[in-house]
Amino acid sequence: MSRITEDLKRTFDLASLRQRAKSLTRPVDLEKMSEITKRYSRESSKQDKLYRHTYKTRVEKALQARINKAGAKSLTLKHRLFGSDNFDNVALTRQAHRDVQHDHSRRMSQLAARETQELNVVVSTAEQRDAKKQHLNEKVRGDFQRATDRRSTLDRRR
Repeated sequence: MSRITEDLKRTFDLASLRQRAKSLTRPVDLEKMSEITKRYSRESSKQDKLYRHTYKTRVEKALQARINKAGAKSLTLKHRLFGSDNFDNVALTRQAHRDVQHDHSRRMSQLAARETQELNVVVSTAEQRDAKKQHLNEKVRGDFQRATDRRSTLDRRR
């Protein structure tokens, strides 16, 4: 349950960051955002294509690893009546499919996490720079208002 929640949170964070990145005003920031988005889009489509083309081979490798693990010598003594069949072909194949699918899901999650991290750096840097610029503009505007107020001291309003 927590894995689904984490995936959903990661997806929402990425979508909200992409939306915040679209509101950037400087062309340099927009180019960075576009480059990051395109790069990760290409990489994720490449990973999907590779996953689809090599799925059967990956499952065979995972199945072989499962068989090797099931056939490894165990130093614990178990009576035959109380043990389980370590070479259940259907169970091993099903688990190999799950291993391959989880591996792909993990790779895609890592790509999304890295994209989120890079976009977060670009967006936060741009927002901090804009906030600093806005603060400076307000300070200059306030200074100008005080400097141009030519009324006498009793007449000034605050």
